[in-house]
Amino acid sequence: MEDQIDLLRFYDSANNLTLNEKYIEAIDNFGNFKRGRLDAKWKDFFEKMLAEKVKGDKRKSADFTVPFEGFRYRCNLANSNDGFTISMRRLPQEVPSFRDDLHLDWTIVEPLMKGTGLTLFAGIMGSGKSTTMYAAIDKMDKRERGQLGTVEDPIEQIYTGAGVIQREVGTHVESFEQAIRDCVRQNRRTIMVSEIRDPDTANAALLAASTGLSVFATIHADSAIDIVQRMTALIDTKYERLLPRSLRGLWWQHVLRFADGKRTPLPIYESIEVTGPVRQILEEGPAKYPMLANEMKRQGRKTMAETAMQLVTSGKVKRTEVTEFITRRDRINDF
Repeated sequence: MEDQIDLLRFYDSANNLTLNEKYIEAIDNFGNFKRGRLDAKWKDFFEKMLAEKVKGDKRKSADFTVPFEGFRYRCNLANSNDGFTISMRRLPQEVPSFRDDLHLDWTIVEPLMKGTGLTLFAGIMGSGKSTTMYAAIDKMDKRERGQLGTVEDPIEQIYTGAGVIQREVGTHVESFEQAIRDCVRQNRRTIMVSEIRDPDTANAALLAASTGLSVFATIHADSAIDIVQRMTALIDTKYERLLPRSLRGLWWQHVLRFADGKRTPLPIYESIEVTGPVRQILEEGPAKYPMLANEMKRQGRKTMAETAMQLVTSGKVKRTEVTEFITRRDRINDF
């Protein structure tokens, strides 16, 4: 009985959950994994979501946020060979702090956000890129940030205070592209796009940034420099020369999670400010990208390999836990 109670507590505290009609899987913030049968509370939740979102259509899927037991969750519901599954990620109840929660130095991120242009936060799914972007925008000087318009799918973090409009694609607006264009027409000084994942969104975000607005967005990429490759692959060819001129900052990160239940998650990251020399390198194309390593050094910025080694030398991780970031993923020199 005590083991069952501990298991239920684990589910209630987990950051990532997967539900189907028979079982629940959970991963906590340390990376610990557990699986068990649905209890009554989670079973009721699963059946309610199924009834509301699917409505009898077995081929239907849905992305949504939902409050449950005092928390908000970002959810994806989809059918499979094992039946319907709901994947859930717990959202922060408040905007996290850079130093205490994210273990990041604000002075490294802040220069990537100055002035106008496009700042991109990148990483794989679950890398914490969106959380870092939300925290960065919240920490900006409100006079410098001005009126903020967000375009999200779904809305993850609620910004408080005046001068903020948050819109959810599919609920308040038809598409990312339309919402970005609306922000421009509304004269929102700062625009936040929760994710660039298609050409229409990429083009709209780039064009908004080129008009003298401050635009922030996340994108899936394998390194800071890979961000440029991903954006180039998405945007219309007629805008390729506009991209280097509109970029302002590139940030890539990954979050290490440990299954020992003791160590808190730690970030590995790399970044580069798009200065004049960096812009010139980007304009000359991928053959010149290895030169960006020298520009990062001039800016006092570290590569992912260097931030990983910092964790090793400080005794926070073992070298074997970060090998892929030190060796295989030396991405700058791969171009």
